[in-house]
Amino acid sequence: MDDARRMAVAVQANLVQLKTADAKHRGLRSDQHDIRVAAPGAVRHFREALIDHRLIASYQPQEVHLRLHEIWGQFCLFCWLFSEGNTRRDANLATLPPEVEMHCETALIAKEAEIHALLWRIHFEQRLRHDREYQASDRFAEENGVAQKIPATVFNKPVGLASDKELLLGACEYAGMLAAVRWLSDRRLAWAAPDLMAVSDEPFPSITESKANNRP
Repeated sequence: MDDARRMAVAVQANLVQLKTADAKHRGLRSDQHDIRVAAPGAVRHFREALIDHRLIASYQPQEVHLRLHEIWGQFCLFCWLFSEGNTRRDANLATLPPEVEMHCETALIAKEAEIHALLWRIHFEQRLRHDREYQASDRFAEENGVAQKIPATVFNKPVGLASDKELLLGACEYAGMLAAVRWLSDRRLAWAAPDLMAVSDEPFPSITESKANNRP
């Protein structure tokens, strides 16, 4: 609980930094940005998770925008964790009441499976559009059948109707969510480790592996 609350504050601080940089690139005031998040104040724990402001200054505008959506995904996952709505004005995880509760381990496992499947579906859609070799492969027909059963959306659109840009931004958000939920589920993992965003060949790898292990 303590680590989760502390990491949520660090994530929120990163989100504020990136939102400010993104607004500047877009010629907006920070309070005009569509992402509404309050500055969390001093970050006293997990300072190693903070993104260096000099690194953000070195990003190209597109890099800032993509990273912003990744961290927004992390922030949304922490909002879910504490059942804190992230659509209200100036969401602030740094002011959670002492009695706040987190979702349980079983809910984390289910959430990871859900997010992984949705991210897999987005990746499938991207390959469907741009990878002709994949479309001609033996695995395509089976995976296409599975993909059509996963109702993924990005920006309130079914993935099949989303633009390439929307798919990319949606993938960044789901990757951020996946990294956060995996870190919460296994504290042996280092925050921001590349493996936290890894997507398996199967949309539901744990289910597939379980079935394989139970075969006679």
